[in-house]
Amino acid sequence: MARSRTQRLRDQRERQQAYRDEQRRLRRPGRDDIARVALRWLILGTAKLAEREGNPARMNKVETDILEALVEQGFDRNKSDEALGDLIDRYVDGKWDFRRKVHLGINPEPDE
Repeated sequence: MARSRTQRLRDQRERQQAYRDEQRRLRRPGRDDIARVALRWLILGTAKLAEREGNPARMNKVETDILEALVEQGFDRNKSDEALGDLIDRYVDGKWDFRRKVHLGINPEPDE
C-alpha cells in the first residue's frame, strides 16, 4: 500500500535530521561551512594583496565577479551590492568574524 504524502514527508524529515545529527557527531563540515571559510579567505587575502600592491582595482575585480554571479542567479543587483559590500567591510575592518559553532564545543580564545 502506498504511503501518504504526509507520511513520506515525515519520513524524509526524520532521515534528514538523523543525517544532520550524524554529520554533527562526526564534526564534518558541510558545504556552507566550507563556503564561509573560502569566502573569508578570498576577501581577506585579496584585500591584503590589493593593499600591498597599492592596487584597489584587484579588490574591485573580486567584488564585481561575485556580484555578477549573484545577479545571474536572479538576485537584485543593488541589494546584492549592498549585502556584499557590507560583508566585505565587516571582514576587512576586523570587526566581524565567523559565528561560533556551539555544537562543536570549541571555546573562542579570550581577548587579550
